[in-house]
Amino acid sequence: MAPTILECTERYITALENHLLMHPGATGVVDVQEWTSKVTLDIIGRVGFGHDFMLGENPDTKRILDGWKNQANMGFDRSAMLGMALLRLFPALSSAPVEALKAQERTRETIKSIARAIVQEAKDNLSEDGGWGEKVKGATDIISLLLKASVTDHGLTEDELLDNIVTFVVAGHETASGTVNYTLLELARNPELQAQIRKELADFRSAHGGREPTFDEYMSGTKLPLLDAVTKEALRMYPAAPQTERIATKDDILPLRNPIITEDGKTLTELRIKKGQTIFFPVLGINRITSRWNDPDVFRPDRWLPENAHELPDKSQLASAGWNGSLVFSAGSRICIGYRMALFEFKVLLASMLRRFAFEDEGVKLEFKQVGSLQPRVVGRESEGVQVPIKMSFVEEDDEF
Repeated sequence: MAPTILECTERYITALENHLLMHPGATGVVDVQEWTSKVTLDIIGRVGFGHDFMLGENPDTKRILDGWKNQANMGFDRSAMLGMALLRLFPALSSAPVEALKAQERTRETIKSIARAIVQEAKDNLSEDGGWGEKVKGATDIISLLLKASVTDHGLTEDELLDNIVTFVVAGHETASGTVNYTLLELARNPELQAQIRKELADFRSAHGGREPTFDEYMSGTKLPLLDAVTKEALRMYPAAPQTERIATKDDILPLRNPIITEDGKTLTELRIKKGQTIFFPVLGINRITSRWNDPDVFRPDRWLPENAHELPDKSQLASAGWNGSLVFSAGSRICIGYRMALFEFKVLLASMLRRFAFEDEGVKLEFKQVGSLQPRVVGRESEGVQVPIKMSFVEEDDEF
């Protein structure tokens, strides 16, 4: 996995360098959302399915990226938001001729058509005894594992297999790119923090013979503490999935740590949950609640450094079964199965971009809306759709070390 992510990132950096060189003085305003969507799609394609999306340059890939962007843009429309809310109450409406739903289905079908081709290629490589060919047998990518599991008594049907692939592609690229975008925006507003991260990366290379960090070193949290702190703060302020939900499978009682006083003066110490009820977890709200966090709406990575541990909420107030005490990747047995890959991908992309590029705030005001994930657009330029414009230039050699 790690070598593939590094390879995809290197191709992305090279393409972004060439794009920037086309601007006068090799400095220009770049919609980072457009670019990060390409590389995260590349990564999930290669790591998950052994498929090369070619950094957004082939027709199928362009249809996926354009389809998802159109969905996000339509999500800002109040009628589309109302429609999606009604869909939760009345699932049968999913076949209604609503443009937002049709756009979603077009994106799904494009991904499915690619998935069908991949599955068919695997089936074409079946050995004479009916077993999987060498390409699948020894592979550890997601689709190969799903294919091997599909032949068991409790395996997936082909439709279930294709639906899983759609979920992996969507969840594996769009959410990851969003958090990277908002982190770059925060860093563009803080040149000093950019310089500090570059120095940490340069000091690491200097202390290790010029080599890059390994997967374990990126993930340790102690080898690159500032990069790790930025990662934690980015996911606190800009969780890839700003909310999640679960449906109760049985009647239950939910005890409350802190009692609730109702409008009529009653004190509630527990909530009764009925089978079939949908329980919403407002992850973004939890991550910014003032009763738990100091300066919750301020991007302050230093709060995660060891010397500032006293500023963090008590562990008893956090999600003990979630990553970093949060619900960013959900928690427990249903935690996101790809969260380690997402963290590594985030750190590699951020480190690689900061090492090569400098980011400067354009001064535009962004508004954010929950459209499945957290989506941005520029206030006063709403007709241009979702975007994160940031001024970019190359890092001067003296600044890189």
